[in-house]
Amino acid sequence: MAERFLLVRSRICTGKPAASGFFWGAKDSVNRRVVPVTLVGLALTSGFATGGSGLNEKGGPSAPEEGPPTITIPAYASAPPQLARFWSASVKAPLVVDLHQWSTDQSGFDGDDVRFDLEIRKLGWNFVRPALAGKNNNTHACCSAEVLDGILASIQFADAQGKLDKSAIYIVGVSGGGYTTLCAYMSGKVHARAMLAWASITDLAAWHTQHSGDQYGKDVESCTGSSAGKLDLQECTKRSPLTMGNGQPDTPVYIFAGIHDGFTGSVPITHSVRLFNRLAELYGSPGQKVDDATLIEMLDRRVGPDSAKGKKIGGRLVHLQRSAGGAHLTIFEGGHEMLTHATIPILIRDYESIRSSKY
Repeated sequence: MAERFLLVRSRICTGKPAASGFFWGAKDSVNRRVVPVTLVGLALTSGFATGGSGLNEKGGPSAPEEGPPTITIPAYASAPPQLARFWSASVKAPLVVDLHQWSTDQSGFDGDDVRFDLEIRKLGWNFVRPALAGKNNNTHACCSAEVLDGILASIQFADAQGKLDKSAIYIVGVSGGGYTTLCAYMSGKVHARAMLAWASITDLAAWHTQHSGDQYGKDVESCTGSSAGKLDLQECTKRSPLTMGNGQPDTPVYIFAGIHDGFTGSVPITHSVRLFNRLAELYGSPGQKVDDATLIEMLDRRVGPDSAKGKKIGGRLVHLQRSAGGAHLTIFEGGHEMLTHATIPILIRDYESIRSSKY
């Protein structure tokens, strides 16, 4: 174990073959196999390589009593008709748009502590989980224009069929859903009161390198219309939050990552850190950026500059918290997951602030 940590400390994935030939075999908890992942020289701009586990993909279709019923959302702009899970509030209330994980669709669910959709129902709020373009393994998916229009379609549907407080629309996602949430945010095409993204992919090209030997790497090739072995970098740029648009300074975005992700999960914390650093520059707060030394410490020792403060979210220790304008980054004790017990209080507090300003 100590030898592996020493290797981790000195080698960050750049997407090029390691001169030393080192490989880290990480067990994939989904496929029960060892995935070789190349580790190479210190280049923080491409993220840490990992074999990791699956992308927080929860089961198949739930029985009707276990979650929202399935409905069909009509076509809108470039988005064709799509399936979705939908609940309407009984009185005027917020809308939560839950964006699905990488390899699921409307039939899955979020929440690694408790189920997110059921907690939203307890609040009496509107809820929609659209299929968008389905699994992220085709050119219609992966934050295409069709996907962004699909999010807009789901909001329009909820407004027409639910009881919506239009001042309180929240977009939430984990893993592939966090990726789509951040695409919505960075593109500037989708507007909401706030967006919350957990365990998010932010750079498709880097993530392809980190998963060049498994299905996720193949999915990225399929999404971008790439030929086998030759990734279309231009398409990756168009479909990656890190290189898509300039964000929305007036809209809060909360970015969460478990410090062990990339070791026990599929998306290294470098994805979240790099996007936050870009937002810090865009929003005029370069002093809030996470520097290389701090990132290396978190990758090496799994602790951060805020670990000793004892602050917690959802019962988990916070290792690092930074804010730059409306962008907020939290690295917490955990892996590839979304904590419903941390997400719900943020939504409630924000909606209470809206209501108190109205009355």
